[in-house]
Amino acid sequence: MTQSTRNKLNHPDNRSALHTSYRAIFMTKDGEAVLNHLASIGYVNDATYVPGDTHETAHREGMRRIVISILRFIDKSPQELLNLQQENINE
Repeated sequence: MTQSTRNKLNHPDNRSALHTSYRAIFMTKDGEAVLNHLASIGYVNDATYVPGDTHETAHREGMRRIVISILRFIDKSPQELLNLQQENINE
């Protein structure tokens, strides 16, 4: 991605539209199911550190970062996602 593309994506007008798009996708029942799956495989509520393996630690932290980024766009915290997962288990 070029610096120009990054600047366009980070422009406040585009960020607002992107925020709206994320919410439109992930605030649906299907979107929540996908987000729960991503959180479960993305180490959101698990440790990312792997003793003696810096590459795997970085890999896991990168996966986690993606899900955390999505959560920020839809104004949810990792704890809210964990609570939602617990509710689904209890149903």
